[in-house]
Amino acid sequence: MHELGAVDFDSVEIPYDHYIVEDWPDRRTHLPDSGVTLEKLVSDGTPVPAIASYGMTSGSTPREGVTAQMLYYDPTKPSSADQIAGKILVCETAQYPNAPYSDSFLDNYTLTDYEWRSPGKWHPLFTPPPTSMTTSYHCRWVWSQLNQFAAAAIKGKAAGMVVAYDLSPGAALGLAQRSVYTPDGRAGLGAKYVNCPTLTLDRVNGAKVLVDATAGKQATLTLTARFQRDTGKAILAYLPGRNYGTSKDEQVLLATHTDAMSLVEENGGIGILGILQYFNRIPKAERPRTLVCYMDCRHFMPGGEGSWPQFDYYAMHPEKLKTVVATVGIEHMGGRQTIETGAGGNEYTYSKEKPEDGGVITSLMDVYNNNIWLVEAIARAATDNRWPRVDVKSGNTGPGVNGGFQGLVKSPMNKGRAYGLPGIGLAGDWPGAWTQTYAQTDTEAGMHGFDQEYFVQQVAGLSQLAGELMLVKPLVIDLGWGKLKSALVKLPDSAQRAGRSWWSSTPTRSGRWRPGIQLRRMWR
Repeated sequence: MHELGAVDFDSVEIPYDHYIVEDWPDRRTHLPDSGVTLEKLVSDGTPVPAIASYGMTSGSTPREGVTAQMLYYDPTKPSSADQIAGKILVCETAQYPNAPYSDSFLDNYTLTDYEWRSPGKWHPLFTPPPTSMTTSYHCRWVWSQLNQFAAAAIKGKAAGMVVAYDLSPGAALGLAQRSVYTPDGRAGLGAKYVNCPTLTLDRVNGAKVLVDATAGKQATLTLTARFQRDTGKAILAYLPGRNYGTSKDEQVLLATHTDAMSLVEENGGIGILGILQYFNRIPKAERPRTLVCYMDCRHFMPGGEGSWPQFDYYAMHPEKLKTVVATVGIEHMGGRQTIETGAGGNEYTYSKEKPEDGGVITSLMDVYNNNIWLVEAIARAATDNRWPRVDVKSGNTGPGVNGGFQGLVKSPMNKGRAYGLPGIGLAGDWPGAWTQTYAQTDTEAGMHGFDQEYFVQQVAGLSQLAGELMLVKPLVIDLGWGKLKSALVKLPDSAQRAGRSWWSSTPTRSGRWRPGIQLRRMWR
C-alpha cells in the first residue's frame, strides 16, 4: 500500500480465541485411515468414506475419539435434554418450507425486488431458485440450520454432534460457517465455549449414518482441533486528497474484510489495491477527496463483526467520522457460479450459462439508502464497465421497481449502513464454493473458478463509483432524499400526483422518477 501512495497507517489489535483445525491444504485430513486424518466418523463399525467439514468453535475429541450411542434428532419433535445427554446427536437439515414464505425467508433464500438490475435471464422473484441454476440460496438455507442444532446439543450436553447436509459431496467439502458453541450462542472476548465436537456430512456420505442413528447404533467421532489465543489486526490507511490534513478535508471510506478462507471470499483487499493504483496516478492536487482504506479482520472471527463491536475503528474514534461523506464496501468478487446437477443433484460443477444469464456470481449491490443518485451511479458504473450480473437493493426503504418486497444485501462492509452515512456495498453472492476451505483459483466444482475478467470489470466499476463519490456534493447524496422518496411512495395516489411537481412526469430507464426542476435547482 505504501507503493500506491497510502500514508498515515493506523491499526486496531483484536485478541480472540482462534479455533484451529489444520486440514488445509490437505484433503486427506477428511478421509479415514489416511495417515493424516483429523476428522473421522465410524458409524456402527463402518468408517464414513469422507467427512465434509466440522462445526467451527465446536471443540475437539481425544485422539481415540468419543464413542457413544447415536440419537436421531427431529426438530419438529425435539428430544429432551435427558435423552440427548451423553449421546452423539445426529441431525438432518430440513427441506425448504412450503409457501407462503415469511419476509425473512424471502430475504435470504429467494430473489427479491430491486432498485435496478442488469439485463439477462433471472429466476422468478420470491421463489427459491433450483440448485441446477445456482447453489448460493440452497447452500445458505442448509448450513444456516447448524446453529439451531448446536443449541440443542449444547443444552442437552451431547457427547458430540453430526449434521447431514442436503448438499452434494463437492458443495459440502470444506464448507465453513460462523457457528458459536456457547450456552447463549454469543461470541466475543471472554466467551466460554462448550465442547461438543461436530462433524458435517454431505447427502451421500450421510445417508447410512442417518439410518444408523435412527436405529440407535453406536459411533465413534474424532475431531482434532484446538483453541489458541491470537491477535487479529485491522488496518487503516489514507490516500490523501488535496485538502488532507486540513479542516477542509472530506473522505470516502473504502472497506473490506481480510480474514476469510478462500480467494473470492477474501479478495476485497486486492480490489482496494486496484482502486488505489488508479487514483495514485492522479496528482494529489487533483483528488477532490481523501480515500480511506479500512481492512477489517472481524468477518470470520466467531460470530462475525457484530460480536466484536468494541473493536470497530470508528466506534473507537467516532470523531473521525465527521469528515467521511460516503462509504464503499467491497467483498466477494470474480467468482463463477456453481450448480448441482447429475444423478440426485450430486455432481457439483460450474454453470454453463453466459455470465449475464447467471454464469458468474451476482454482484449484489447494497445501497444505503434509496437516494436516486446513488442508485443511478451504480447503474452507470455497472453499464460503463460491462458488469454482466448486477442486482441493486436498498432493503426495507420501500418497494422495488416491480412494487414488491426488497431484500437486504448482507454486506457488513458497506459501513455507511452502520454509521448512518450514504453508502454503497458490493458483496458477490455466496457461498457457491466461496466459503469452502479449498476454494481458491480452483474449487470443488473444477478448475478455473475465478473469472479474472469479471474481477477486473468489478474493480473498474468500483473505481468509477469512488471517483463519483469524490466529486458529488454532499447535499445530493444526503440520506434525506431517500427518506423523502420512501415517504412519497406511501402516500395515496392523489397525493403522489400532486407531489410530482418535484419530480419529472416520466421515469428514468431504471424505473425511478427523475428529480424535477425544483430539486435540480437545490442541488446546484
